[in-house]
Amino acid sequence: YYGNKSPFERITLLYTGEDASIAAARSGQAQIAVVTPSVAGTIPAGMERLVVQSVDNRGILFPMQPAGRKTADGKPIGNDVTADPAIRQAINIAIDRKKLTEGVLGGYGTPAWGVADGLPWDNPEQRLPDGDLAAAKALLDKAGWVEKDGKRSKGGRQARFTLLYPASDNVRQSLAVSIADMVKPLGIQIDIAGKSWDEIYREQHSNAVLFGWGSHDPLEVFRLYDAKSAGLESYNAGFYSNSTVTRNLEKAQISASFAESLPHWKNAAWDGTTGFGMKGDAAWAWLVNLDHLYFVNKCLDIGPRQIEP
Repeated sequence: YYGNKSPFERITLLYTGEDASIAAARSGQAQIAVVTPSVAGTIPAGMERLVVQSVDNRGILFPMQPAGRKTADGKPIGNDVTADPAIRQAINIAIDRKKLTEGVLGGYGTPAWGVADGLPWDNPEQRLPDGDLAAAKALLDKAGWVEKDGKRSKGGRQARFTLLYPASDNVRQSLAVSIADMVKPLGIQIDIAGKSWDEIYREQHSNAVLFGWGSHDPLEVFRLYDAKSAGLESYNAGFYSNSTVTRNLEKAQISASFAESLPHWKNAAWDGTTGFGMKGDAAWAWLVNLDHLYFVNKCLDIGPRQIEP
């Protein structure tokens, strides 16, 4: 150790499922347990609940290209429904993020408008009002998505796509169910499917995915929206490409200082004409920023907290 020597001779990290974590906390086997909003209200004896602000967010990645291509290893690319910007923007403005925060997270979080809310490289100017079903319907009407019997179609194609989420994640499952319900009045049908990560990685270029991100480093923004990152692991899995956005991201990367890079990061999200954010290409539909929740033994001092990534 550098500085003061740690008072702990040994620290054991347990990687368990949610039920096992709670059981360990209640039996005194764990002094700190990560918990979800659904169980945060029942605090074990001798422990206290710790709520920490984070930039740990959840959002929907949209496949941005028309269907038909494949990656070098044969994974399908593109989705003819989500490739339409009207579909993506309508979903963005129809979602009620406050209701998601209250209903799914039990109030332990905040609405999310981007991947870097509140951080210096965020651009609040890219945001649009949410929860506006009338505006979303008008947008779809203008784009040629015709509604009949509660379903929309365009050129013989129904406004329907699949949203994947990891089957083991209860919060993402609840978000997926809620989103499908919220957009149903638009005439858009979202089929939700809980799968393993291996399955999701095979389908992430052709189906929407409920991903989680959140970093203290603006390089995350670069990886999520830069065209050259398309298909690189799960970065830019939707194969998003906008030459103006790419130029702004590259300018941010080569800036002489952090302060000089900030206008370029902001312009990549929205420069008044285009960008990756809601007012522009709406490449994602960001949903919520999670509060990190812990049960902590009352005898344990874990020190001051920061905004967690």
